[in-house]
Amino acid sequence: MSDTYDVSGLLPGSVLDELPPGTNVAIIGPTMSGKREVALQLLATGYESGEGILCITTDSAAKICTELERHVDSLDQDRVGIIDTSGSDGQEFLNAMTENISSPSDLTGISIGTAKLSQQFTNRGVTDIRYGLISISTLLQYMSNKKVFKFLHVYTKRISSTGALGIYTLNTDSHDLQVVNMMIGLFDGIVEFRENEAGEFEFRVRGFGRKSTPWQSL
Repeated sequence: MSDTYDVSGLLPGSVLDELPPGTNVAIIGPTMSGKREVALQLLATGYESGEGILCITTDSAAKICTELERHVDSLDQDRVGIIDTSGSDGQEFLNAMTENISSPSDLTGISIGTAKLSQQFTNRGVTDIRYGLISISTLLQYMSNKKVFKFLHVYTKRISSTGALGIYTLNTDSHDLQVVNMMIGLFDGIVEFRENEAGEFEFRVRGFGRKSTPWQSL
């Protein structure tokens, strides 16, 4: 297992270069702020050096794999696993191991699918894994805040205990501030996006055991 996960080059100013195993990161901000792209880049960084990607998606497996392929030359079936909760036809996407779940509300199915794919990674000797959940906001559309919180509490603890890296997205304009604060309290660090008065997007980094960065332009 690696001592750190490389996350360099994703944000201006080298504000985030590496993270220790067991870290959970939330990428939050309004819709269409660029957070999804940053989350996908975080998942893909390190792939070329042998890390695995295991992503829970509320879109289809085909869509998320197509997006990931913008950041890597080609997806190796042995090192990419997708849990597709979109309720699609169940057809396996050729470039990844896929577990198809009927709905984002099937948390038991998601947990079982995660365990299956994690075991397949272990069987294939893949020890460093980046887990993605895109997105928390869709889970909140299907279930109560309390139920999603309990699921994330267990899920983030699993990431921490296995020395993996967890990457999550949350739309801040889809939920009230109380809900947002409730969810992000589970994570070790936050990459936050906002739109300024000039209509440009800015970011800051909070948590990770250090002082928050000032808002910066992307």
